Amino acid sequence: MNGYPLDILNPQTHNQRIVHKMLTEKNPLLTITSDKVKVQDYIRERLGANVAKDLLIPIYHISKTGMDIPVPPRGQEFFMKANHASGFNKLINADSNPTEIQKLAKYWLSQSFGQVSHAWAYRDIPRRILCEKVLRDENGSIPMDIKFYCFHGKVKMILFLKDRFNDASRIFTDENLREIPGAQMFGDKKLTPIPVHQNLEEMKKLSEKLAQDFNYCRVDLYSIQGKIYFGEITHYTGAGIERFDDYATDLALGQLWLPENKDKSIFQILEAKQSLEPTDAIEFS
Repeated sequence: MNGYPLDILNPQTHNQRIVHKMLTEKNPLLTITSDKVKVQDYIRERLGANVAKDLLIPIYHISKTGMDIPVPPRGQEFFMKANHASGFNKLINADSNPTEIQKLAKYWLSQSFGQVSHAWAYRDIPRRILCEKVLRDENGSIPMDIKFYCFHGKVKMILFLKDRFNDASRIFTDENLREIPGAQMFGDKKLTPIPVHQNLEEMKKLSEKLAQDFNYCRVDLYSIQGKIYFGEITHYTGAGIERFDDYATDLALGQLWLPENKDKSIFQILEAKQSLEPTDAIEFS
């Protein structure tokens, strides 16, 4: 899927290193922070109760069976999510069918996402269904995703993703809002201009505090009228199989996994051509 061989023994690119991490790294904190319920305690511990209280999105209900998921009254809604998986979420409102809700929740709970996807961190998460408040911006829309890619506790890349459920547009930048070419656009439109958030520095600091324990993770946040909300911590972005538009960008991010490069920017690595042209590299066709 990436357009080049998967090298588990000697990973070089970002995607290769993600797959290597999925298969080999057994840090218990990976499981805690991948669990959409337990991660809240992790945030309280790392940031303090007062900061966490403002940052965390309210959870209305947690279910072990999926049989007791409420149907919200007219005019109300929530996201139903599985805490032990990635991508298991659905918007629930008063028009939702209770039988279908239960059926879907039970199906999610029956799935060993970590086992099927070879994603170790998810394997031992106690399976739960949670009902989470829906965030909406001043226009009533789902807010922009702001995703901070952190290497050794430092933000090195940011993804701004707008309107991801409808007419998605995105742009990748470095920590200083310089556009990064060749990232994972997936055919989406380029988001222009680069979004300006007055609290971006605060979001970066929060992301770096939450990323301190890991060689790599992505911290997802939202900003609505100046207020910051936590989305999730992701260790296996794209499961290592989401193709980059440019091999050089994939490889440059892979170099940021190395401790000796923790103080470098992606552009410093991209400009060092000798590190981006391995003799065994296979270009995309």
